[in-house]
Amino acid sequence: MIGGSVGGLFAASLLRRAGWDATVFERTVGDLTGRGAGLGISSQLLEIMDRIGARFEPSAGVAHNSYVWMERDGEIAFVNDRATVGSSWARVYRPLRDAVPAEIYRQGMTLARVEQDAGSVAAVFEDGTRVAADLLVAADGVFSTVRRQLMPGTEPRYANYVAWRGIVEERAVRGEAAAIGDRIVFCFPPGELLLTMAVPGPGEDMRPGHRRVYFIWYRPAGAEALRDLFTDEGGRNHGISIPPPLIRPAPVAAMKADAAERLPAAVAAIVDSVPRPLLQAITDLESARMADGRVAVMGDAAFVARPHSIGGVSKAALDAQRLADSLSASGDIAPALARYEESQLDFGRRLVAHSRYLGAFLEHGSGAPPADPERTIRDYGAPNLLHDVDPARFQAKAV
Repeated sequence: MIGGSVGGLFAASLLRRAGWDATVFERTVGDLTGRGAGLGISSQLLEIMDRIGARFEPSAGVAHNSYVWMERDGEIAFVNDRATVGSSWARVYRPLRDAVPAEIYRQGMTLARVEQDAGSVAAVFEDGTRVAADLLVAADGVFSTVRRQLMPGTEPRYANYVAWRGIVEERAVRGEAAAIGDRIVFCFPPGELLLTMAVPGPGEDMRPGHRRVYFIWYRPAGAEALRDLFTDEGGRNHGISIPPPLIRPAPVAAMKADAAERLPAAVAAIVDSVPRPLLQAITDLESARMADGRVAVMGDAAFVARPHSIGGVSKAALDAQRLADSLSASGDIAPALARYEESQLDFGRRLVAHSRYLGAFLEHGSGAPPADPERTIRDYGAPNLLHDVDPARFQAKAV
């Protein structure tokens, strides 16, 4: 497994249960828990976590009873009664990491290239280490070294808008958090979209007043604006990804000033309370293949759907499950990878297409809201592709 984030961990655990000797190689050193922010939980994700013994605790999710559209004046314009569960990336990553033995998880290993022939495949690392195997799983993310070698030119495509993200302790915004409640709140400033919701607090605390409040605010940004946002104080441009400490104070201050002008007061206060927001350029990615010889490509290395699908982690889990099941059904790697590729190419394409539909009004930069905000809210996430979780198990724990 190349990549030790959630995709590589899912693949390692599922393949080990199918009888494979698996080793995970991760380029970074240290705990990855600090990555990511809020995420939606699907029933498929929970089923696969249960299958590998990495149980998602009920205390790790917050049940939301509806999606609502909040106008600038704070009034609710539309309510979609839809029960979902929200959590945070770390609440999924941690049990997955704990399920993988420490001795098979090797950090500080940066892949240089892949070599393969009919009988084996090898990962060659920058320190000169060469590891041969029967199968290599590329779970190394959107900037995958493996994909770039096998499919040169297949790169993430910028969607012409960015997302500001932040998370704050609920007690710090008590009055504003009460206005959010147990709902996912949508706001539609002209040509933009913001979502905010409660997620578990420290120690997976779900008690009102002890949770956290998360927001993501999508804003159009053309090429010139993108360069400005992703350039640090020293004048270095970071492309489409910038570490939060290097985001200049001026864009953060401008974003918060716009929040006060364009968002409901309660939501603007939540945005203003986040001292160091994250900034993400929204991209998507489609690969033409997910298998090459003895290499399987999965997760964000193969397909990246925009965050509107709320499906990135669930897709990685489903890719890993399909890969393991295909290999278990056949003693021959070639037909197993062919079956895996056929299934997951179709799923990845549909997920990307759905996320593009949800973000089309942002991408075009017209300054207008979506033609039908109520339909956008109903279709948000991927309800026809990823099944919502019955929130009863989470609500009971919260009480």
